[in-house]
Amino acid sequence: MPKSAFVAIVGPPNVGKSTLLNSYLGMKLSAVSRRAQTTSQNILGILTTKEGQLVFLDTPGLVERKGAVYEFMRTEITTALEDADLVLLMVEPGYEPGENLALFIRSVKKSLILAINKVDNVGDKNLLLPLIERYKDLGLSDIHLISALTGDGLAALLANLFELAPEGEAYYPEDQPTTFPMRFFAAEAIREAVFELYGEEIPHSVFVEIEEYREQNRKKDLVRAVLYVERESQKPIVLGRGGEAIKRLGTRARKKIELLSGRPIFLQLHVKVAKNWRKDEAFVRRAMRPPEKYLSED
Repeated sequence: MPKSAFVAIVGPPNVGKSTLLNSYLGMKLSAVSRRAQTTSQNILGILTTKEGQLVFLDTPGLVERKGAVYEFMRTEITTALEDADLVLLMVEPGYEPGENLALFIRSVKKSLILAINKVDNVGDKNLLLPLIERYKDLGLSDIHLISALTGDGLAALLANLFELAPEGEAYYPEDQPTTFPMRFFAAEAIREAVFELYGEEIPHSVFVEIEEYREQNRKKDLVRAVLYVERESQKPIVLGRGGEAIKRLGTRARKKIELLSGRPIFLQLHVKVAKNWRKDEAFVRRAMRPPEKYLSED
């Protein structure tokens, strides 16, 4: 009997959750950046093997900050945990299980696996033994040392996930990597390019909305996107002198979208101001709503 499970990937910001999902799927679904909080909502990725099917939910980082955006992120994490059969907690070397994380671990009533990521940055793995013991003291027994970037330890982790997964038929066709539409990943590609090209302040202040994504026969597909910033002073930074910055952004983002879609793209970018949008609950809920339900209505 094949196995199938929803797996919520949770953990602090910037520990490599999105890199892990991308590594397992062999394609880039989640935006990746060295800066924390690149992922702002749950992203669904489907991995089908001869053992069965795992439906991963890549979640935003666990944070305690206040504001409408962070409240939305915490709601996304809660939703993923409710939907999940298994919980994959990711941390990195040196990340101690403090009081908040200990409370979180104890609150999870489902099978929980710990993955300590980025071990490729640790010369002597024995240095991690005290950290592993501290997590074992919290009741965790399934603990893996991995590198989502190099692939080290990913096979053993995947085998453990299938071992704990319940028996059941696949939720989705075996050749389907996600349920989300291409326009969602176009926005993710643009966001990733923003994180790559701009300074510390700008990326988290930008929301990308795809106004139109139209496939066209015998012509390049049309993608029209709006980049919302929080303040008037940020708009000229995004545009750059003579529009040079947004041209670089458009070129980089277009290449990312073409790589994902396999089709030539004509990308139009516009910049607008939505004052303090990260504090506006109505804007956040409209802007960051999930693109689809996890399962179809069939």
